[in-house]
Amino acid sequence: MNNRMQHWLSALAVAVMLMATVGCNEIGTPRPTSVATLLEYSEAWQGEQVAVQGRVRRKGVPIRYWLEAGEQQRIEVHPPERIGAYLGREVQISGRFEFKVGGERLIRISKITPLDRISPEE
Repeated sequence: MNNRMQHWLSALAVAVMLMATVGCNEIGTPRPTSVATLLEYSEAWQGEQVAVQGRVRRKGVPIRYWLEAGEQQRIEVHPPERIGAYLGREVQISGRFEFKVGGERLIRISKITPLDRISPEE
């Protein structure tokens, strides 16, 4: 293969890589969405880094924590030891969304941001 052909192939490879990355989020940057959207389009969001707002609730034994954004709109959050201190509070959770066979949906927490203020009595 001559130098001219190698140069052309290299340029083509670079162009293809650039086209593939146009419009992509920065790696690890969460995409804002809603609990409702994650529930409705779970397969499309599988493995994505997301940022979702809602109120922290808990249920059952063993204790499981949920991000709730309305009646029957909830997604489990993991690990439980990171979210328990925010029970009852409005938060934004950033993390990796997972949708598993059988319908289980959860967010693996990477960051929690409280959206409400705690009064001095609490």
